[in-house]
Amino acid sequence: MRRTDAGFTLLEVLIALVVFAVLTLIAYQGLSRIADTKVRLDAEAQHWRAYSLVLDRFDEDATQVMARSWRDEGGTLQPPVRGGAEAVNAGQPALELIRAARGRDPYHVAYRLQQGQLQLLQWDSLDLAPRAKPQVYRLMDDVTRFEVWFLDANNVWQPNWPARQPGQLGVTMTPPRGLRILLALHGEAPVERIYALP
Repeated sequence: MRRTDAGFTLLEVLIALVVFAVLTLIAYQGLSRIADTKVRLDAEAQHWRAYSLVLDRFDEDATQVMARSWRDEGGTLQPPVRGGAEAVNAGQPALELIRAARGRDPYHVAYRLQQGQLQLLQWDSLDLAPRAKPQVYRLMDDVTRFEVWFLDANNVWQPNWPARQPGQLGVTMTPPRGLRILLALHGEAPVERIYALP
């Protein structure tokens, strides 16, 4: 009786290695795509989380607006809400308002776009002392547009507030009925939100 040793030939080993290499390459590409997708989805989620936080902040401030006038650094009486395109052209924030707060006095906040950065300005007191400086908080980067419109008593959107009506003397101290805010980041479509004021 003849005895043969069982084993693999060199050709069989090479074929097995090639098959293993191809399967490993396919598995690696699949894992790489999954990892890339996860990184992209995480970045997208973080981006929309930042958007959501900013829009929630607008909502919180808009729903807490108080119809209380305030005095600027020069002692001039100002309306509870002001802003718009004229304010921006004059170097002022696009939106300023007086808002209520739980457990503390009302306070003065503002929003502005400066060098591609959306910023929140917050003062320590309601009426401003001479040379009063706000605390500045960065909300978002790469912002290309930040615009605000104001809904008047006739349900007409005004580009500036206080809106001056024909024949009206002085500045109205009444807040608008609503705010429309447009926010756009670099390379993205603008996002627009409407907020009803109390």
